[in-house]
Amino acid sequence: MVQEHYIQAANRRLRTQLYGEIEPDKTTLVFIHGAIDGIEMWRNFPQQVHERTQLPVIVYERWGHGKSDPLTAFRKGDTRPEEANEPLNDLFQHYDLKKVALIGHSYGGIISLIAASYHAETIQGVVSIVPQMVIHPLCVNGVNDAKNAFENGNLREKLYKFHGEGTEILFYDWVHRVHDEAYQKQDCSSFLSQITCPVLQIYGKDDVFGYLPNLELSKTHISADLSIIEIPNAGHYVHLEATKNVINEIKAFCLTI
Repeated sequence: MVQEHYIQAANRRLRTQLYGEIEPDKTTLVFIHGAIDGIEMWRNFPQQVHERTQLPVIVYERWGHGKSDPLTAFRKGDTRPEEANEPLNDLFQHYDLKKVALIGHSYGGIISLIAASYHAETIQGVVSIVPQMVIHPLCVNGVNDAKNAFENGNLREKLYKFHGEGTEILFYDWVHRVHDEAYQKQDCSSFLSQITCPVLQIYGKDDVFGYLPNLELSKTHISADLSIIEIPNAGHYVHLEATKNVINEIKAFCLTI
């Protein structure tokens, strides 16, 4: 049974969901969603991971997403280090977590990697699903396609179901940042080199945002134990398109940390 809680993290109200019971001797899996996603957009993936691993799972909605506190203005620069630091520290303290493995997707995938450099005593491992570190042409093209679908298709309506009145500012906050030249220069490599825990990266080979530059960056800068899985016939939401494969990899990884 899932328990829903609202917590204070980095002076903002964040929505969280907990599957299972937190136990001191068990690793807790903390899920971090992508750039314009939220709790519901994971679908039943966190519950399935909980059932297969028998580990407690916490899913939370980042600031500006879903039912967490909305954004009040567009943000400038790279917000990933900020989101990897104080909000997660406060979440760990709220739930009294001593042993954590992060499972992050896309934008959340790189937040999870940066977080491993900040919270080394708590984070025992990271599963980073299609992490978006490098803003390269394929990535920009993917964002432009999403912008077109938002303005001329039905993406705005789809996202409104999850984010309500905060949809507009959340979406364009993401678009503006990806097009910002200063943000494009940040590849997060300095954080990758500080990771000491094991890392599992999972990529869908049909990812329209392009994954190869991110994979190569990881190989170059992560000196910790790094495993890379490339899944054919799956794209950016590889965990929803090849769920069984992804959960099997996560379960095997959790047995090693």
